[in-house]
Amino acid sequence: MPTALAPAFAGFLRNARDELNARFAEARRLRPDLDGEAFAAFLRDTVDPLVAAVDAVQPAFAVDVARAGYELGLELVGQGLAGPAGREPALEQGWREVGTAAAALLAAAPERVLAAIGNALHQLAATPGARPAEWIQAMRTLAPRCAEPDAFLTLGQVAAWRAGMAHFRAGALAAADRLPPELALAALRASGSDWGEARRRLAADPWFDPAAAEARGVRVVARAGAFRGFGGLFVQPPAVAAAGEHFLVRSGEECWLLTADAFGATFHRATDAERANPRPAPVPPGVTASGTTLTIDGARIDLPELGEIGGVAANGTTLALTSPFTHAVLLVALGG
Repeated sequence: MPTALAPAFAGFLRNARDELNARFAEARRLRPDLDGEAFAAFLRDTVDPLVAAVDAVQPAFAVDVARAGYELGLELVGQGLAGPAGREPALEQGWREVGTAAAALLAAAPERVLAAIGNALHQLAATPGARPAEWIQAMRTLAPRCAEPDAFLTLGQVAAWRAGMAHFRAGALAAADRLPPELALAALRASGSDWGEARRRLAADPWFDPAAAEARGVRVVARAGAFRGFGGLFVQPPAVAAAGEHFLVRSGEECWLLTADAFGATFHRATDAERANPRPAPVPPGVTASGTTLTIDGARIDLPELGEIGGVAANGTTLALTSPFTHAVLLVALGG
């Protein structure tokens, strides 16, 4: 037996049937592959719980949420992102789990909140190494602490950085300053109660993780990139050069900007300006490489996984190492 819809959603679909049928027909004209059964499943499994959650706390706004869910759902299912065979199941999970947890905010701004959840999870799902499930968990837990939709959107940006979007770093730090200090600390899973101190350390050291045990000194912190045949980016072992606080990574005729910190590492196609004008930083004095051994101020780090260290670049806080025998870039924190 099909699960019965919540009364508020069932009433909306019944009362607005002619309007909604016209909207579906128009959407199918634009997207002939839009599947009616898939869309019906999306309404039942994803939109209905949202309407029910809002109806329980702000019943006057349940119809607004139903309409927003229907309209946005046509786009998502029409693009093949959502529905039973959708390419991004995390998107529906996020709508259900985050949206129901943020029912009061959803009532206040349904299109804005649902679009924000969808956009965040679409970006996370499209970014190799990012962790959509972590974002959903953080937002589900912390969204009820947001006083209004603007705070929810700001929290989402910080949580996306924490979930692996390293290129959000500067913007997310600025966004965190707009949150109540206790919420900013919670979003980054920071111990203690001093946001100012946590922020100072986050800004100074990309490898500082306020949720992890203290780590200092020279250490391997990340391995980024892989052979294209195994789902990575690189057709041949890459070469690396510093570009300000990031790295330019070249493989064959292609070039990417690598951004990395304690929360993740992301690659982005380098712009023409970035390709043409790298901003190299000199490798620090005392750093040498021979075979598979990196030596920094007399301290040795053996890196047999590289086979042979072929290139070293530095950006002030991090060394990037490449090898003719691997398609990955190994990142070493210079410590502190």
